[in-house]
Amino acid sequence: MKRKRFLQSVLGAAATFPLFRSTASAQTNSSNQKVGEEIQSRAPLPALPEGAWSLVALPDTQAMSLRFPKVFRHQTEWIAAQRETYQIHFVVHEGDIVDRNTHPEWLNARHAIDALVDARIPFSLLPGNHDLGRWGRTDDRSSLMSEYFHFGDYRNSAKVGYFERGQIENTWHEVNVPTGKLLVLSLEFGPRDLVLDWANTVVAERPDFDVIVVTHAYLYHDGTRYDWAKKGKEQTWNPKDYPLGKQPGGVNDAEEMWTKFVSRHGNIRFVLSGHVLKNGTGYLISEGAHGNRVHQILANYQAGVVPDRGFGGAGFLRLMHFLPDHQTVQVKTYSPWYDQWLVEPEHQFTVTL
Repeated sequence: MKRKRFLQSVLGAAATFPLFRSTASAQTNSSNQKVGEEIQSRAPLPALPEGAWSLVALPDTQAMSLRFPKVFRHQTEWIAAQRETYQIHFVVHEGDIVDRNTHPEWLNARHAIDALVDARIPFSLLPGNHDLGRWGRTDDRSSLMSEYFHFGDYRNSAKVGYFERGQIENTWHEVNVPTGKLLVLSLEFGPRDLVLDWANTVVAERPDFDVIVVTHAYLYHDGTRYDWAKKGKEQTWNPKDYPLGKQPGGVNDAEEMWTKFVSRHGNIRFVLSGHVLKNGTGYLISEGAHGNRVHQILANYQAGVVPDRGFGGAGFLRLMHFLPDHQTVQVKTYSPWYDQWLVEPEHQFTVTL
């Protein structure tokens, strides 16, 4: 009974968050506003051409779930409001939904994601290292994620499948998009061998789908994959270097994911990831075993992207516009909280499939 009353009280507080806010009220911190004026651009994007569509990637929201839930909610409300403008067909979360795997944080995340559920926008979630273990210490794979999110939350996906009954940590989603058949595959932090075996089967059964793989820890900020065997601690926060990585059951870093899974399939187009705290952007093109180009993209705006931006990442997210030529994808970076675009080359670029 005490726990029920606690949850109700926190949910009641969450429900008082304003649905929308003005840009002017967002910039109450003068130093943040100055940085925004110097580094960022508010120039609006032109309208999408007919037949184009967008996917939104939400990088690590852990600090927002912990300290700035209004910013997280504002992200998802903006997505819902802009669904038609940008033809948003799917939203992926790149992991580290929360910071310490606690009930109040998951309630904040639940409140934010509810904006997508209510707008009937398909989305996928996956656990990052902070979503796992006691206090987010990644000492095992226990998580409150599947207590706060469940199968019904994915009812807006055309089709959805799960690695494990009762758990939404590893899922696939078939998506109806104007440019053809799309499969989004969301995989846990440091996927186990069994998960990669499952993923291989899921993709092999859908050779006529373009595939986007989403996982938490994959690309490093220097544009290389996490590779414990060759680089060890030189690349900080490799999944192998967490308590979970030292336990039985299997943890694969990015290079192992590439060898065991990603490189084997000619229809995998993208791998999206977050995790890297500082200098949290990166891009790598690799050729798969079938001669296909795989675009691997890192985005995490918690630190090192814009100095003194505040608000746990300032609400920056990634918009990926898939153009009707079936070859061009425009990657943009935007903050609904500041109503500002990042226009530097690492934040705004074009991908050719």
